[in-house]
Amino acid sequence: MKQFLSTIMIFSLLGVFPMANSEKPAIDIDVPSTLEKATFGLGCFWGSEAAFGGTRGIYKTSVGYAGGTKENPSYFSLGDHTEVVQIEFDPSEITYEALLEVFWSSHNAYIDYKRQYMSIILYHNADQRDVAEEFIALKESERDMKSATEISQIVEFYRAEDYHLKFYLQRDRGLLNDLLGFYGDIFELDSSTVAARLNSLLAGKGDRDLMRAEYISYGLQEGNLQKVSRMLE
Repeated sequence: MKQFLSTIMIFSLLGVFPMANSEKPAIDIDVPSTLEKATFGLGCFWGSEAAFGGTRGIYKTSVGYAGGTKENPSYFSLGDHTEVVQIEFDPSEITYEALLEVFWSSHNAYIDYKRQYMSIILYHNADQRDVAEEFIALKESERDMKSATEISQIVEFYRAEDYHLKFYLQRDRGLLNDLLGFYGDIFELDSSTVAARLNSLLAGKGDRDLMRAEYISYGLQEGNLQKVSRMLE
């Protein structure tokens, strides 16, 4: 038994058994406790998530399927759902109307795409519904043109498959592996602020001033910390 335990300890030290650290990056420890959710569809959800993830006041993002009636949809069996991004934000730092501005500026809401990529606002409460309706009415009046944006109540959000989560971050194995040292898998990492920020940065999006002020708290090893610093220059 002693020999077996010694072997386990050696394997752990050598990294044979990957284990998440108990401590998370500082930015993920300091997430506000009272976040609100918002859900939008604005085309392919990879780019949609990246458009929001680097925005001040937004702490969590995830991609998935919503807006339809099919139970447990998947990418290859979507039914009547739409690709969406779901956001968790601090309303004391960013308003719902400001989120709608990001939504509006990140796609062409006047094009009537097929349902998978349609323009849709899925509100979580009556206040969001009212703000969304007023916002869309104002945008339509400014151009004197009817938008293709649908406004509906969120029923259920189905998170997408693992290979869709933080798509741009997953393509950078060095940064991804650094963060997986804190999180057991991509599903756990998906809910972190640092993942949202880096996914946005790697897509060429996001608030550079925000990330320059934050990146030291991302928990990265020195080489990757310098890499991110160069990207933010």
